[in-house]
Amino acid sequence: MVFTGASIERSVRGLSVSKVELTEFATTLWDRDDNRNATGDLLLDVGNYAGTTNTDQSPNNLFTKVSNSLLNGATYQSFLKLMDNYNPYTKQLETTSAEEDAEENDFIDAIMETRVMTYTLNFLINKDYVSSSTDLKAKLKNMWFKLYSRKTSYSTIDSSGFEHTFVGNNTYFIIIF
Repeated sequence: MVFTGASIERSVRGLSVSKVELTEFATTLWDRDDNRNATGDLLLDVGNYAGTTNTDQSPNNLFTKVSNSLLNGATYQSFLKLMDNYNPYTKQLETTSAEEDAEENDFIDAIMETRVMTYTLNFLINKDYVSSSTDLKAKLKNMWFKLYSRKTSYSTIDSSGFEHTFVGNNTYFIIIF
């Protein structure tokens, strides 16, 4: 795939993906997602908007009901084990223990067993973005769990893509997602 812009041109490994192919891919993923919630599995209380104060104005939790059957699947169980692996504060050193590393690998293994990821793997192999399941797992591990510094102005390794996306970071008592 070649991207062109105002004097910028770079190649990315793999074959191009058309908008039609991408739409079909996304629709197929939705259809194959056996782990998605069904009607009634989740109840949300959207509460109040934070406005300009950056504080939670909602008196209740966002999730007022989560079906136990939804949370009992292998992917959700392995996902939930990751939730306590992170220090939510920026500028504080983040480390990964051997147990946490094993939990990350277990999560990747669990999602790779789903129909969504089987289809994704085949799509990416056919488009020459990955060469194998092992290659995709390594890329996911790097994208999601490799630790990095949230700011270039300091060198503290304090976040990961997974933490930033699913757990959040706290800077000066403001939650960042």
